Amino acid sequence: MDRPENIFADGIGEITLAGGMVRMDLVTLVGSQNNPDEKPRLEASQRIVMPPDGFLRSFSAMENLVKQLIDAGLVKPRDGANPAETAVAAGNPDTNAPPKSPNF
Repeated sequence: MDRPENIFADGIGEITLAGGMVRMDLVTLVGSQNNPDEKPRLEASQRIVMPPDGFLRSFSAMENLVKQLIDAGLVKPRDGANPAETAVAAGNPDTNAPPKSPNF
């Protein structure tokens, strides 16, 4: 088997359900460091499309990884939060801000 291709993303921008498939847009931080007027922004770079059962299996695997990150002390859990909420908070320092996607 060939080596899998590595794909880098700064995060997931939007997650939608369309045509019976879950579509997740991977986003990358873009902007010029040489131009102070150009504010860094997240831009969609690739999309992952999978059936709902595949998405649920992936979500479960991510929850397990969040638990490992908490156990290793790399992420701090919020009081009363489940692991998925902790992962969202770790990626979004403004925990009072609404989700960026209109689908949540």
